[in-house]
Amino acid sequence: MGIFDMVHEWLMQNVALPFLYYVGWMDLAEDANFALDWFLLGIVQLCVIAFIFRPLESAERPAEVGARASNSLQDWGADHRQAIRVDLIYTMINRLGIFHVFFFFFFSEIFMSLSAQLHDFRFERWNVELWWPGVTSNPLVSLFIYLILFDFVDYWYHRISHRFGWWWQLHALHHSQQHMTSWSDNRNHFVDDLIRAIVFSSVALLVGVEPGQFLLIIMLSELIQSWQHGFYQNNFWYFKYVLVTPQFHRLHHAIDLGYEVPGRPGVLGGCNFGVLLPWWDLLFRTASFDFTYRPTGVRDWPVPADLWAQQWIALRRSWQTAYPQWMVSK
Repeated sequence: MGIFDMVHEWLMQNVALPFLYYVGWMDLAEDANFALDWFLLGIVQLCVIAFIFRPLESAERPAEVGARASNSLQDWGADHRQAIRVDLIYTMINRLGIFHVFFFFFFSEIFMSLSAQLHDFRFERWNVELWWPGVTSNPLVSLFIYLILFDFVDYWYHRISHRFGWWWQLHALHHSQQHMTSWSDNRNHFVDDLIRAIVFSSVALLVGVEPGQFLLIIMLSELIQSWQHGFYQNNFWYFKYVLVTPQFHRLHHAIDLGYEVPGRPGVLGGCNFGVLLPWWDLLFRTASFDFTYRPTGVRDWPVPADLWAQQWIALRRSWQTAYPQWMVSK
C-alpha cells in the first residue's frame, strides 16, 4: 500500500465515515470515498504548482516586468500579490473538489435519471475500451484516447464561449488577469464552470468513461493547464506543435488579439483556443505561433481584487449583454 492509499484509508476511517455516521449520511459512503480521492489528488496538484511550477516562473519574472512596463500597464507590486491571492482561492475551490461536491449534490440525480433513460432506450455507449480488445482496453491507451476526445470537445466549448456576447462576459473574467501565473487556470465564473461541468459530465456519460478514469483525465488536464498559464520564456521548439505551451496560450490571453477578430475591434474572435493540444487550432485555422510577449487582460474590463465582486461584475455584464433592452427599461 502506497502513501496515497494509506492517507486515504486513514482519512476515510477516522474522519469521513465518523462524520457521515454522525449526520446520518452513511448512504453517501461510496461517494465520500470518491470525493476523498479528488481532495487528495487536489493537494498533490497544489504542491506541484507551488513547489515546481511557481519557482520556475519566479526565476524569469523580470522579463515580464519589462514587457509590462513597455506597454504602460500596471507593474508587479501589491496588485500582483492581490491578483495571485484571489487566483489561489479559485484554484483551491476547484482542485480540492469544493465545486465538484456542490455539483454532485445538485445534479447527481439528474445524471442518474439520464443514465437510466439511456439504458431503457438501449443506447450503446461509445466505450473506447471495446474498440480494439487487447489494445484500447489497455488503461494507458484508453486514457490517451479519452484525453484526445475530451480535448476536442474542450476546443469547441472554449471557442463557442468566445462567440456569444453573454457567454464571453462570463469567460472574460478568466481573461481579465493581467498578472498570469500558474494559479490562474481556475479563475473562472462559477456559472461558466457549471455549464462546463454539465457538458463534460454529459459527454462522459455518453462515451461510458469510468468515474475513476474520468477523475484522472480531469486532474491531468488541469495540471497541464496550470503549467500553461505560467510565465516561461522558453519557446519549447517543436514541442509547441505537440502540446499547448505557455507561450501559445499566453497569446490567447493577449489584450485584443486573444478575443477579437484581427483588424475588427469589438468583434468577438481570437486565436489559440486549444486546451491541451494545438492540433485543433491548426486544423481549424485558429492557430497563431507569434510568440511576441504581449500584455494580458481585457480592455475596459474592471478587475476588483475581491472574488465575489468579480463574480458579480461578470454576471451583471453577461445579463446586460443578453438583455440590453431590459436593462435600459429598468
